[in-house]
Amino acid sequence: MGLAMMWGMGSGRGPVAQAQALPAAPERPRPALPTSGEASGTLAFTSQTAGMAQLLYLVDTRGHAFAVYRIDPTNPKGTVKLEAARHYQWDLKLAEYNNQPPEVAAIESTVKTLGQPPR
Repeated sequence: MGLAMMWGMGSGRGPVAQAQALPAAPERPRPALPTSGEASGTLAFTSQTAGMAQLLYLVDTRGHAFAVYRIDPTNPKGTVKLEAARHYQWDLKLAEYNNQPPEVAAIESTVKTLGQPPR
């Protein structure tokens, strides 16, 4: 039984996984590993750009701020460039901004009208 457990855990001879290169495709943002910063109120995740560069997103959930950094692995010296930073606490207070119709007020009016009992 011990041998069976060791084989199942990868120390025995069995199928070997091989890495294969896949064509590069745009990736969706995903959490960076490890996400230990979540406990401190900081979220971190990365995404690929159209080229070789990656974007690193840092979100301070307690301070209501974020920063976006571009990391270029093709540069021999390596580069990390701040692309954008913003405090978003006031953004979250807006009912709407730069949206396409229907506007929030129109939806609210419709819902309130439909939700009223008939007279």
